[in-house]
Amino acid sequence: MQYHPDRNPDVQFTSARFIEIQEAYQVLSDARRRAQYDDDRWLNGMGRRNSQPQTISPAWLLDIAVKLNKSLATMDTHRISHGALSQYIMLLLSDAHIDVLLQHNEADKNSAIITEVIKATRWLEAHYLSEIINKLLVIAPVDEMKATISNYHAERQRGAKRDKLFPYIVILITLALCVVMYFYGSK
Repeated sequence: MQYHPDRNPDVQFTSARFIEIQEAYQVLSDARRRAQYDDDRWLNGMGRRNSQPQTISPAWLLDIAVKLNKSLATMDTHRISHGALSQYIMLLLSDAHIDVLLQHNEADKNSAIITEVIKATRWLEAHYLSEIINKLLVIAPVDEMKATISNYHAERQRGAKRDKLFPYIVILITLALCVVMYFYGSK
């Protein structure tokens, strides 16, 4: 009641503050909306899930990638912010982290990180992938893994082209059916 506009008509910003309080209450009182809010904050990097500073190592980076996929598995993937997820993955694959991976040169950890990152990118739109793929190619331990990454990227690009063409194909089929129905209906 402290910020209710009827109780404070002389204070200029009470109505805006009251609306913010109402919105916060609506999110906090609904478990589904609260979980979505927490997930969005975590993906945007604003949440603090672990306040202990960590030593950056390949094992730690792998653990972060695994946690990302576990978190994505609990989210409504159709409502994920593609930009936020892309930024989070790019943070995971920052130049400093790639340097750590290259210095330690642990092929098994690098391969596992690549696998986890590719798993996380399946939720991203294809136009977000190029920069991520380039980072993965840098840490790929063997040429076979580089070929797998390149093939994944090429397949995602082909899928994006098919997705763009799909509405046109549906329209063409619909028009063809309309023409066939018109000619059979006029006989």
